[in-house]
Formats: sequence, structure tokens, C-alpha cells
Amino acid sequence: MSIIDLFLTLERAGPGDAESLRWALDVAQTPADARVLDAGCGIGADTGTLIAAVPRGRVVALDAAEPFVDVVAGKYPRAEAVVGDMRAPPAGPYDLIWSAGAVYNLGVGAALAAWRAHLAPGGRVAFSDLRWTGTERPQAVVDYFASEGVTLSDTAALDGEIAQAGWRVIGARWVGRAGWAAYYEPLEAQLANERDNALVEAFKSEINCWKLHGDSFDYRLVVVEPQ
Repeated sequence: MSIIDLFLTLERAGPGDAESLRWALDVAQTPADARVLDAGCGIGADTGTLIAAVPRGRVVALDAAEPFVDVVAGKYPRAEAVVGDMRAPPAGPYDLIWSAGAVYNLGVGAALAAWRAHLAPGGRVAFSDLRWTGTERPQAVVDYFASEGVTLSDTAALDGEIAQAGWRVIGARWVGRAGWAAYYEPLEAQLANERDNALVEAFKSEINCWKLHGDSFDYRLVVVEPQ
């Protein structure tokens, strides 16, 4: 089983929930007729909430994985589901660009630089990115993420990356444990039905790391606007 095949069995491919997304929509003051880009939409975990938030607007769901886009197109005919690169979104301009956990593919600065030209006047970007929550740095967490090629930094570093890119933070919060549970609980249940292999064991290790040390890291959810 590939990671794409696994995620196709789930409703969510990363931490997050409708409550935290609605918070971001409120902070961004996204109007009911907004044009919204769901950048790195995955299997559409947030697409339905975005559609509901803009009943007179338009949602474009963009992902590089065609099987994910096919799922989104089938589930949400009101969305325009597109296979493509987040660096070059289609159509636009957008009143809101939303990206749940996918910014790491480009880097914060590169993503904000790429999206600036695709925002409508007064538009905002909301995204989540994995960071340390405080000063605690459990070695088990450091070692796990290092094995995945990830080096975590803190919120001060995130704020610096945003400012260096020429943007301003207008709201920030943590996704929180409920958002992680919304992802991990169905994933863990699905893994119990799968034959043990490298992918299954890797996800089990990831979930165990969160269960033991999840208070030390989280997705930081920020709403930003260009300066």
C-alpha cells in the first residue's frame, strides 16, 4: 500500500479540524462571496468547510496528486478541483488562500512570495506549519523528525520568516490536540486493518511520538496579509 492509497481510505490527510478553519476564516474576515484557494487540498478535508463559508463565492481545490483531486471533484462538485503546483495557482485572484500543513513543501517564504501576486486587494493567506510549542525539546521528538528529514523551529522563527517575506500576522493560534485526534484516530483505526509493512510501522511510530510528547509540538495556524 502506498501513502496515497492509505489516505484515500480516510477523510483527512493531516492534523486540523473545522473549528480551527472557521477561526481562520473569521480572523481573515472572509466574505460570503469570496474567491478561495485550497492550496494542497489533499483529499478535501477542509474543502467542504470552505464551500459552506462562501455560499456566494468560489472554491478552487488544488493538489499535485491526481488521485486526491479526483476524490475532491467527486465529493464537492461546487469546487473547481485542479491538479497543479501550489507555486502557480490557477485562476484567481483570491480573497483567501488556505493551506493546511502543505506550506512545508515550498517553505514559508517561498509560498508567500509565490502567492502574493494571486491575492485580490485586501486578500489574506491562512496556513498551518509544524513548530515547537515552547522550550521543551524531547530528544525522542528531535530524533523522530530528524529521521524524516525535518528540523523543527519555534514560533519566533516562523514570525521572522513571515516578516522577512514582507507579510504581517493578523492572527495566530495552535491547531490543538483536537485537530491531531481528528487525523490520528481514524488513521490508527485504519492501520489496524493493514498488514505490517514499513509504511504502517512508520505511521505507528509517528502516532506514538505524538501520544507521548504531543504537547511539545503542534501546527501553528496563522492568518497573514502582505505589508
